[in-house]
Amino acid sequence: MTDKVKFSSYINKNFKSTLNQLAKNKSKADNSYHTEYITVNDYLNSFNEQALTDICNRISKLKYNCDHLTPIILPKTNCLKRDVMTLDNTRLVCVPSVQDRILQKLFIKYLKDHYEEIYKVFCKYDHALNKGYNDKEVEYIDDKGTPNKKTIHGIRKALDDVIEYRGKYKYVIKADIVKFFDNINREIAVKKFEKEFIGLNEDKELIAIFKSFVYCDAKLDYGDLKYKKLIEKYLEELKGKGVRQGMPIASLCSSMYLYEFDNLMIKNSIPYIRYADDFLIFSNSYDRAKKLKDHVQENLKNIGLDIEKEVGKPKTEICGAKCKFTYLGFDIVYNSRLQSYQRRIPEPVFYKAIGRINSFQSMTKVKRECGNYVDFSLYLKMLISGYTNFYSEDLAINGKEFNKDLIKASKDVRKKLITDNLNIDFENIGSANKRMFFFGIK
Repeated sequence: MTDKVKFSSYINKNFKSTLNQLAKNKSKADNSYHTEYITVNDYLNSFNEQALTDICNRISKLKYNCDHLTPIILPKTNCLKRDVMTLDNTRLVCVPSVQDRILQKLFIKYLKDHYEEIYKVFCKYDHALNKGYNDKEVEYIDDKGTPNKKTIHGIRKALDDVIEYRGKYKYVIKADIVKFFDNINREIAVKKFEKEFIGLNEDKELIAIFKSFVYCDAKLDYGDLKYKKLIEKYLEELKGKGVRQGMPIASLCSSMYLYEFDNLMIKNSIPYIRYADDFLIFSNSYDRAKKLKDHVQENLKNIGLDIEKEVGKPKTEICGAKCKFTYLGFDIVYNSRLQSYQRRIPEPVFYKAIGRINSFQSMTKVKRECGNYVDFSLYLKMLISGYTNFYSEDLAINGKEFNKDLIKASKDVRKKLITDNLNIDFENIGSANKRMFFFGIK
């Protein structure tokens, strides 16, 4: 814990360096979500010391108000390409302005620097936030075949714990809180922050800025006109409640909100893994698992949350021994030959990833979405990198196969575009020329 300084002074010292850090991400520095959105580069180019002074003054006078968020509609995994988008098969993500994104990032960093012990307590059991507080050392075989050790955290630790716990217990309760972020009570969230973090310190700057973040809402006009009616339904349903996903502080709010629930699980020695609002509870008997499920549901209802929807397919299930389930995007499956549990990349992920690559069947689409063939090749490289960084070979038993299939799909679609548009017999081109002119296609 460092010597405490006012949040406004902390912003004055660290804002510009954080802005410069954002600008280093070239792939996102020019991202714009609507005509009025100021990109990272635009903000950097117009930034000056007077603007920073104005921000700090508004924070110190407890008068800082966040800009409106930009609403973005994203399809869920159950939303197929030709499906009509609805509230059930999409999610709303809200993007803050560049300025507010920086302030929220610095807000979290400030808490880590000046309220570290409290921050650690809140985040200890949330694998989305507990890096450095609940790490795990695991053994692995390196590229040379030598046994070695490494430290894991976050989603990797959560997935490693799943395999460990699944091997010890016959039953697992797979739970997902229904519309968790949307149902967070803003008033309770602010009071929890004021009581647990601030306590007797009476840090009015922090309370005021946190309240501004929590009560921030999206503006309909900033959304994609194509989804205007759907966004309108979302904003009407969420009016005055919830914390918007897409804001850097959303994960902290979730951990703070579930702090007592975490303690209840640990206090009663219940085997438990949580990543944000997705959690698993383990048991060796079905009756015990059923009682735990009812107990969890009752406790969450006390803070306005639930693990079961009123209608539709249940969100929470009890899985028996050797039963497959999906957690954090991976299938957890039993291998009879090895008599152990493993992680697999689900088949729909294969289909969706390869489908995105194969959707580029004409240069018209390439020009419309990427501009030119060179940028299209770079786009495919980034797309594959994004998928394989998450669904990596060390996390899934079919990770190597996944990587191989994506690379093949990328080469095949580029070969087809070249053959169809340049009338070139691709197979007659020498390997050196393929590497030189066609980005390594073989």
